[in-house]
Amino acid sequence: MQKDEKKEMKWIYEIIVGSIPPFSLLPYRYSILLQLLLLLVIGLILGYFFSLESVSLLYGSLGILVAVSWSLLILQLGPTLRKFRAPLSKDENELLERYRGILFHRNHYEALPGLAIFITFMAYLFNFGSDLIEYWLGKDPDIILLLFVSLLIWDICYRMGLGIWTSILALWRSIKLKKLAEKRSELEHTPYTELNYLRKLDINNVFFGMISLLLIPIIQHDGLLVTVILVFFVFIILTSMASAYIVSKVPWLPPDIYNLVMESSFAYMGNAFNGETHVTPVVYIFDGQRIFFNTSKESKKLKMLRKNRKVAFLIDTRDMSNIFQNKAVLFTGEAKIYGLWDVPLRFIQMLGARSLFLKKYPEYTKKYAASELPKAWQLTPIIARILVEIKPVRIIYWRGAKQISVPV
Repeated sequence: MQKDEKKEMKWIYEIIVGSIPPFSLLPYRYSILLQLLLLLVIGLILGYFFSLESVSLLYGSLGILVAVSWSLLILQLGPTLRKFRAPLSKDENELLERYRGILFHRNHYEALPGLAIFITFMAYLFNFGSDLIEYWLGKDPDIILLLFVSLLIWDICYRMGLGIWTSILALWRSIKLKKLAEKRSELEHTPYTELNYLRKLDINNVFFGMISLLLIPIIQHDGLLVTVILVFFVFIILTSMASAYIVSKVPWLPPDIYNLVMESSFAYMGNAFNGETHVTPVVYIFDGQRIFFNTSKESKKLKMLRKNRKVAFLIDTRDMSNIFQNKAVLFTGEAKIYGLWDVPLRFIQMLGARSLFLKKYPEYTKKYAASELPKAWQLTPIIARILVEIKPVRIIYWRGAKQISVPV
């Protein structure tokens, strides 16, 4: 995809609104807030002029809030994918370029689901759901009111279509990416930050689905429409969570480094504070996404980490008979120290790390779990031992006499 095409990654709604003053004079985020304000003002004026019930104004405001909230979530897609770096894998790069190309296609296929929802809903509303119109606007509403409500309905239906479009494409992208990642060789990979971007977009879609529940009060008197919204909610939530889960299982390390990290038993963690440096050997585990080690609550390295979270974490393997077979990887980044508040928030993750420690170091964990050892040496989580996660910012890899910088 060419650079000028990447800059034009916009939905059709963005293009239309971006060409109309005063919205075109503002950044897109602020133009959305301006749209909210104008719609609310117009709705209140119409409500006052046509003497609508206060509940009608409340429902109209709720519909506008849903549309604008969805717009703010969808807004994250374009900028996030524009700054997406190309994976160091030809197949994965082609997949993600194709994903972007379909998502922001020049023919604007993303409008088709919303158009289909809008036509279906309007046909239902004026043929079978006339009671809803009377409930919203009273008997024999003015044509101006009907036009305003139709515009708001289109706004909502269009964004519902976008939610379906983005969630289906995200799930397809994640499944394909996971399959391609299993075929990597040597240093092929998709950097951690890019995979994290994809996960965040999927989480955005989860919130997209949750916001749809705000529509239920507006259509609560129509059981069929309430069922449709609940089906939409479940569909968006399940597809988005499935996509996020699959992406979380895609390795962000190249096969060469991944195997080194998985197979090695020891690492060296170093950091510094106020001119004092400290390096210490540690045992660690790697769950495919994150590197963890644990340390005594009384250790010097933990005290220094609390003062300076920036760390260097070296893992290596050595062949004394042939130094050109030596391999090492250096992660530089920040340490996340797990505390008491992380127990309820990251309990499953901490439990998984503990399970991996028991599996990788059975003798070590058995010995250090002994009650006769000093309390500071025992493996009691939080009380005696603290779990630390390494969040890499930069990776340097040595293979033989060659140094390779690997994008994170």
